[in-house]
Amino acid sequence: MAVIGCLAIIAKFGSRLMNDLYTVELFSGAGGLSLGLNKAGFKVVLANEIEKDFAKTYVNNHPKTKMLNGDIRKIDFKKELQKLNIENISLVSGGPPCQGFSTLGSKNEKDNRNNLFYEFLRAVAELRPSYVIFENVAGFKTMYQGKVYKELLSKLDKLGFNSTTTILDISDFGLPQKRLRTIVLAWKKELNKVFLPTATHLFNKIPLIDAISDLPPIKTNGSSQQYHQVVNRYQEQLRGNCQTLTEHNASNYGTKMQEILSLVPQGGSVNDLPKRLRPKSYFSNTYARLLPGKVAPTITRNFGTPSSSRCIHPFQNRALSTREGARLQGFPDNYVFHGSKTSKNLQIGNAVPPVLGEVIGRQIINSIQYSVKQNIEN
Repeated sequence: MAVIGCLAIIAKFGSRLMNDLYTVELFSGAGGLSLGLNKAGFKVVLANEIEKDFAKTYVNNHPKTKMLNGDIRKIDFKKELQKLNIENISLVSGGPPCQGFSTLGSKNEKDNRNNLFYEFLRAVAELRPSYVIFENVAGFKTMYQGKVYKELLSKLDKLGFNSTTTILDISDFGLPQKRLRTIVLAWKKELNKVFLPTATHLFNKIPLIDAISDLPPIKTNGSSQQYHQVVNRYQEQLRGNCQTLTEHNASNYGTKMQEILSLVPQGGSVNDLPKRLRPKSYFSNTYARLLPGKVAPTITRNFGTPSSSRCIHPFQNRALSTREGARLQGFPDNYVFHGSKTSKNLQIGNAVPPVLGEVIGRQIINSIQYSVKQNIEN
């Protein structure tokens, strides 16, 4: 009876905790991280995003979250929470724009976008959450001889947080795409430690073709609203109850581009093209065809452009469609993106895959629940 009573108390407190896990999402983009955190059990009450199309996409898919579409430097987070009659925030999450830190970026230490890093810390100081999730590109830890990374850990320490950090490959957690992200997970020093998530798909990664094989073939300037039959669990989960396929479209390629696409063999690249069709200068992974049986390489904002990093369909003579890009990022098919095709692809390519928010969010909740159990037992 005592055991049953204890479990009932844990269930009661656990239920209340799930209702109180208020989160503020910074640099929210299209809302991938928020989607994962919501699935884990957090309630994102406030989000900030400066780009209008991104913010509109976020609002369309997270109608219960208040969106602050504007410059973070002009936001008083305390006042915004007062408007919502919320006193305590459990989590602040997000990552400043990565261009200044990216291994593919300019590596300009004076890039003004890097100053947004300090706005993230300002928000943490103002909101005083119990937990912090900071995510960024893999190169964040070593950029500028590691000075920014060390600064982040030092500031979090001074704000009263312990922290743990790593670089995660999200394909280890069921994403059909190799995507490396630096994760800094922090918690108030008086709280139990939060452990980083353990890989669930280290030896059974999902190949690209398993993510998109239920999407029918389309030709140049074509589209389709009809699904093929679901053939695996990943497709089933992302399709959900959707009956009509959306955002599955191909660009209108000219004669030269169509010839280029027809000449790229499976797994091939620009190096397989005749010299007359190669650009004057190029990277070796441009005009490159994806391999169906392997995890996709990291998709970029230009995954719909054949001349970008490897993004040509494994079997069809076109770049990935918007829906295929969304599938590789783990967005469900009912997720509605706002704006032009270029804008939608940008939002998807820049997004945090939802599964990352989900697995990290669950680690925080596991720590909270363990703490509740300890307090009851003591």
